[in-house]
Amino acid sequence: MTVHDRNSKRSRQLRLVLMAVSVPAVLTGCGDDEPSGKVLTSREDCAAQTEISPAECEKAYQQALVEHEKLAPRFESEKECNDQFGACQPAPVAATASTTSHSYMPSMSGFLIGYALSQAMQPRGYYGIGGVSPLYRDYRSGGYLRPGGELVGKSSGTVYGKYGNTALPARAMTVSRAGFGSSAAARGGFGGSRSSGSSRGGSWGG
Repeated sequence: MTVHDRNSKRSRQLRLVLMAVSVPAVLTGCGDDEPSGKVLTSREDCAAQTEISPAECEKAYQQALVEHEKLAPRFESEKECNDQFGACQPAPVAATASTTSHSYMPSMSGFLIGYALSQAMQPRGYYGIGGVSPLYRDYRSGGYLRPGGELVGKSSGTVYGKYGNTALPARAMTVSRAGFGSSAAARGGFGGSRSSGSSRGGSWGG
């Protein structure tokens, strides 16, 4: 093998190593400094925001309402629900329920649209939608919580990294004591939760 052949081989190997190093950075997607979603606190926000097309934003809002009915946290005590969220209402009783006792759930106070960054920007510069989650405003902390109790933020607007995650729990959480949310979860199991089938006091409609 000539010196030229050895140099060419080394160059090819170096290129392969550099490619192998760069691929994970591409596959991992955006970092925490990249926008990952948008918190909206009213249906009217769809007309004011510019990241998602108004029509897609409206669809996201409607989907959030559907998920809210299924996944809003359920409180055994109406007072505890009101103390944390305000204006709680009786939760729908499942058709298979063997008891007529009611639980209580907060009104939806906002919704989170997750950006589908892997699709890059859509036509006209809009982001694609990667998922939708209803949100609940905890008036003790000021934070917006997802149905699983995870904190998204304390204000409307763009969110970054994990805060744009729209993954939803399989079932609604039933809260038996100590409140609902990430801070309660840190003290032990969503503050006693267990799995079960806008402005304060406001309620979102269709």
